[in-house]
Amino acid sequence: MSLPFKVLTFDPKDTSKKIDGAAIIVLQEWWGINDTIKQHAQRIANNTGARTVLPDLYKGKIGLTAEEASHLMTNLDWTVAINELETLAKSLNAEGYTKLGAIGFCMGGGLSLALATQLTSPPLKAAVTCYGTTPDNFDVTKITSATAIQGHFGGKDTMEGFSDPAAANKLEVNLKSASDVNIYRYPEQGHAFLNDDDWSIEKRKELGFVDKNIEPRSQEQAIRDEAWSRIYTYLIKHLA
Repeated sequence: MSLPFKVLTFDPKDTSKKIDGAAIIVLQEWWGINDTIKQHAQRIANNTGARTVLPDLYKGKIGLTAEEASHLMTNLDWTVAINELETLAKSLNAEGYTKLGAIGFCMGGGLSLALATQLTSPPLKAAVTCYGTTPDNFDVTKITSATAIQGHFGGKDTMEGFSDPAAANKLEVNLKSASDVNIYRYPEQGHAFLNDDDWSIEKRKELGFVDKNIEPRSQEQAIRDEAWSRIYTYLIKHLA
């Protein structure tokens, strides 16, 4: 099946942990397919045993500044993107990956939820959003009990209407028909708190997502470990 974008694949380094027939679609932040999202995809594969697939929704473009990333995200047609992701899901299913999950970060978190509203054959078994919600034209109340939903949001996230505490609360209220809904809040964290590489920390400080006077790599490690552990456990539970 021909796909409309390039897809990177990541397999668990320890093959003894492999979950047969399980694949997780990993969805990018507004930056695009950079080293941070690739590291997340490999980390998820290693710790769940599922193959992770990383579709390039920007089709080769990457944002290096907030202005560039905002331009790319603004120009992404979400309806087209979700239709393309449905094609990817059907392609994975045809390859024998009958247990599908999705996880996204920032923009990708919203896309993960949006995909869960649309994908019915086969449905996602689990969708995880890390600090992102959907635009109004993707109604999360349509997510059925076939799909489990998990979310991770920072209590100090200031992305109003998208990933701030009010957006997280609204999402939780609207997920009435999904199964095994778990929306976690991390009171002292800002946006994108799972990103701990040098470039991401620099950008988080530049954008005011984290206090410039702290050292996020060490001071946030316990919170990141807790969130990642919840993610791995949840995905294994629903895909194994």
